[in-house]
This record gives sequence, C-alpha cells and structure tokens, in this order.
Amino acid sequence: VEKCCGRRFLEPVTSVAQDRVRVVLNEMPLFETEVGSCQHIANNGKMCGDSMVCFNDDKGNMVAMISDGMGTGGRAAVDSMMAVNLMEKLVKSGLSFDCALNLTNSALMVKSEEESLATVDVSVINLFTGRTEFLKAGAPYTYVKKKGKVMRKEIPSIPAGILNEVYFTREHASLSGEDMIVMLSDGAVIGDDKWLLSLIKSWNKGSCQELAEAVVDEAIRQNEG
Repeated sequence: VEKCCGRRFLEPVTSVAQDRVRVVLNEMPLFETEVGSCQHIANNGKMCGDSMVCFNDDKGNMVAMISDGMGTGGRAAVDSMMAVNLMEKLVKSGLSFDCALNLTNSALMVKSEEESLATVDVSVINLFTGRTEFLKAGAPYTYVKKKGKVMRKEIPSIPAGILNEVYFTREHASLSGEDMIVMLSDGAVIGDDKWLLSLIKSWNKGSCQELAEAVVDEAIRQNEG
C-alpha cells in the first residue's frame, strides 16, 4: 500500500464488526514532538491552579493547552482543570476551537454564583507541515525558539468566564525540526523576562522535561528576589 500511494503509514488500526474487518491507515507525520511540563504550587499549597494537557487530534495536529484558574488553591485548580478537560473533549469530538471555547465559557459562567474564570492558551502544531497556530484567551506570552532566535508571541485577549461571548486571538508561525515552543502561566514571569529569554536561547542540550524544570526553578529564584 505504501508503494502504491507513495506514502509512509503508521501501524494500521483494525476493527471487527460481525463478519467484516475494517483497516484504517494513517499517514506517518513528518515531525515528531517532545513534551516536558513542570508545575510549582504557590504558597506551599496542596493544589496547583494551573492545568495542562497535550493530545493529537484526527487532523494531523499535536495540541498543547494550558489553563490558569483565577487565584490559587482548590478553586483555581477546579476552574483550570474543567477548562482543559472540556476543551479537549469538545475538540476531539470534532468541534472547532472557537465553538469549544464558547461552550467552556458558558460552563464556567453557570458553574457558580461567584465569579469563575480561567485563561486558555493553545498551541496547535501541524505535524506534516510544521505550521503552528497560537490561540489565546487571556493567556500570557508564548516563547518560540526558531533557528536559534527567541520570539515572544503576545496576543491581547480576555479569559473565559467573564463575558457572555469570548474569542480566541490568533497568531501563526512556521516551525521546523529542532524549533521549540515554551508555554507558561502568568505566575511564572513577574516583571522582566530577560532571564527566560536567555535560558531558552542558550538551551541546546537536555530534554524538554529538563528545560521545563529549569524554567520553574529559575522562576522561583527570580520571584523570591
């Protein structure tokens, strides 16, 4: 089949229904992604107000998502976890990111009589072309290292849970092998971010997990200072 199509495929997925066998072949993407994540709980608490999730959709994209709930502790954790879990389920079901955000916004607004909000930060990487879309609802900078240079992606927007209607603001980038994306919640950088730009730019060895841990460690030192 690969010779006939001139394409490379992943391992086939088979399903059996009565006397029929269905075989699905998905094309092997050009790019692979490596993911690392690290959290630090504010004020030595027990629950982190940030949540994250990564998953592949059925369109050849890898999706990375972070949500930061309002405040700290359990309430913030519930809001952020609700946001990323609901967004993931809705997008996997076939809804667009905009529709998923509006439904998540409505859920946050009716969840409690008290104000309940959460940022939503999404990076969508096409594993066949490298084209990446950044979608933000109240989220801070995303840092992109491309060919050794580090760029900030800042897109003004409002979080979910405040207004009846909420929209993603968008920006794009074309990435290739060895390029890097660093996503953060707004508690990681307070004030000057030169230390973070320098850390990302100089990071040439080590895993993404090690980088995530290094960012958190340095953020703690910077904020304590």
